[in-house]
Amino acid sequence: HMLREVPFDPYLPWVFMGEEIILSARLWTSGYDMFSPAQAVVGHIYVRGNKPKFWDSIRRVYHRDDLEVLPLLRIKHELGYPEAARDFIRTPTVLSDLQPHYTMGRVRTLKDYMKYAGIDVYRKESFITHYCEEHLMPPGKEQFAKLYRDAENE
Repeated sequence: HMLREVPFDPYLPWVFMGEEIILSARLWTSGYDMFSPAQAVVGHIYVRGNKPKFWDSIRRVYHRDDLEVLPLLRIKHELGYPEAARDFIRTPTVLSDLQPHYTMGRVRTLKDYMKYAGIDVYRKESFITHYCEEHLMPPGKEQFAKLYRDAENE
């Protein structure tokens, strides 16, 4: 259901850094709410010695850096980073072709998402971290607090 309404952006191949924030912003602005468990339920290991890493694939196979840069600029543009504003685009790129079904939703605004998430793209800082650190419910979602308390007591 979610992927039909908010499909992955095919103009973001090989994205590693930025995938979570762009998808969460698109989902939230499309009306989806986000929750995180009070306890870790899944994880992954970044440190794997000499094993190949996802982010090395592009350079290893294509010997190009722009395949990483252009999608990252597209993400920054969608999130409102000033250095990726449309008036900075000199030549047509993947930034120029922003199909409506790969952009922000219409239920809530990007500005409200950034406030909700505590992200300032102009100052490049996060200013709300206590929800995660203290296992608090975001404003307006207090009715779900019991689920979090029950999970912590298991």
